[in-house]
Amino acid sequence: MTTQQTPDINTIIERFDFKRVLDHMIAVDWKWRGETPTLEELKSTARFVLVQVITAPEPSSNCGTGGFRAYKFPWGVELVFSIERSGNF
Repeated sequence: MTTQQTPDINTIIERFDFKRVLDHMIAVDWKWRGETPTLEELKSTARFVLVQVITAPEPSSNCGTGGFRAYKFPWGVELVFSIERSGNF
């Protein structure tokens, strides 16, 4: 990972509302491995998926786990926390 990519990840992490995610997880009793994650565990997981997509050799990529999904596009990187999704593919 380049020194340019690290600030991108840090900026995304700083801007993301992890408290909102944690509040939702507590409200719906969403657990990881039988326990409610801490804010630090949420941030660590988000950082993991971001590193995966940023370091992927493809110009577009995605990676997700635990509700988090990171997307890399030619124009930028996005981090989301999803509670539901549907499709026909």
